[in-house]
Amino acid sequence: MKVALNLAIPPSAHERYALYWAIPATLLGVTGLAFLLLFTVRSFHEYRAVQKSVAEHQGRENTLRAQEMALRKQLEEPEFRRLLDDVQFVNALIEKKRFSLTGLATDITELIPDDVRLTGLALAPEGQELAVRFVITGKSEEAIESFLSDLEDSPHFKDVRIINQGFEQTAAASELENIACAAHYLPGESEASGE
Repeated sequence: MKVALNLAIPPSAHERYALYWAIPATLLGVTGLAFLLLFTVRSFHEYRAVQKSVAEHQGRENTLRAQEMALRKQLEEPEFRRLLDDVQFVNALIEKKRFSLTGLATDITELIPDDVRLTGLALAPEGQELAVRFVITGKSEEAIESFLSDLEDSPHFKDVRIINQGFEQTAAASELENIACAAHYLPGESEASGE
């Protein structure tokens, strides 16, 4: 008598369906790997674009820095240094908001008598002060002296001095006296003294 024994363990449900799930799991894993690969490639391209942009920006910054250094070197030359000083002086006046051309014209016009005309006006910085040079023409020496006296007494002007004096013959055969004057202009002095 022959007895057949089967010693094999019957497959479990897990083992039976593992082969069926292996194909979809493999496809899902390959798809996930493809997405990760695409994401990595896209991130690398974005990184390269940002790196290129940063390199261009640094190149532009270096170019601008070189231009700035060249301009600073040029600014140290004497004629540009003087221009810079003049600009800084004007900017200081603007910051103080005390000087205006109309205010200067008003201050001078108040001092001019009827027999005197203002024929020239120039402004120039002298240190921290503003020097005003003007030419006046008067019909008489008394009118010009009156103007100069009023100019010296004005709180807006100091250090009044005559630069040049001359006579002009007109068609009416009357002599007009010309005087070039200079003074330091003190804008806003009457407002400061009134406070």
